[in-house]
Amino acid sequence: MVVLLFLLLLAALAGVLGLVLKITLVIVLTLVLSITALIAIAWFGFRHQVRKLQREGAGTHTSIRIGRPARDLPSRDDRY
Repeated sequence: MVVLLFLLLLAALAGVLGLVLKITLVIVLTLVLSITALIAIAWFGFRHQVRKLQREGAGTHTSIRIGRPARDLPSRDDRY
């Protein structure tokens, strides 16, 4: 950081500060945009893998019913 400030001071003394600032701005914005794009690609890839694992895992689960078991009741009461 100190080196960057020193280089900017030297550029200001040489009279080319505007050019140096423009080049620095282009480099910094390129780095920020590249890092943002890589993070977005990684995020979407991670989400894709999670959803893929969820779909694969959904078929292997057994369904457990909680509550009373279903009984086959007669359609009419024939006790009498």
